[in-house]
Amino acid sequence: MCIRDRFIISFEGIDGSGKTTISKIIYEKLLIEIGSNKKIILTSEPFSQEIIKLIEEIGWKDPISLALLFTADRAYHLNLLFKQNPEIIIMDRYIDSTIAYQSSLGIDENWIRNLNKYFPEPDLTILLDLKPETAIARIKNKVDKFNFDEKISTLSKVREKYLELAKRNNKIRIVNAEKSIDEIVEETWSIVYSFLNHF
Repeated sequence: MCIRDRFIISFEGIDGSGKTTISKIIYEKLLIEIGSNKKIILTSEPFSQEIIKLIEEIGWKDPISLALLFTADRAYHLNLLFKQNPEIIIMDRYIDSTIAYQSSLGIDENWIRNLNKYFPEPDLTILLDLKPETAIARIKNKVDKFNFDEKISTLSKVREKYLELAKRNNKIRIVNAEKSIDEIVEETWSIVYSFLNHF
């Protein structure tokens, strides 16, 4: 497996799709496979505790402020990450999350893209796709600071936006998140390992 200077692999999907669980498992598998030779970082967005608190205060009712906060958080986050000189970054949410969630609230996609145009695009995105009703059943008893009613009510639109983004971008690979964890991990690992082996 030959790795170039840096890769960003992002995990995307609506709430309840299993991004955090699957990204952690893939990270651990990468550590076993190539971690002795490569610096690999697992991280997630939003990152800054100060910005997380602001998002909690605003809620899900001001999409412009949300887009700006998530973008500011991303700038701060990436700056810290790149100082560590990682060769592989595993991201639990990245730019596509801002596009999918905030555009579903009526914000123009191109405006969001312009906010994020100076950030590196992910080299590979795993989109964990599942039905909103499955997602809601999974998260109804989960403690999450961002489980705002307004957010949950837009999950169908967010999913549609994610699938639209996947049709336009061949770097986004869709994985059926309705399957068992073992099946999802197997398929995701196959995609990630095959992708990295091309470099």
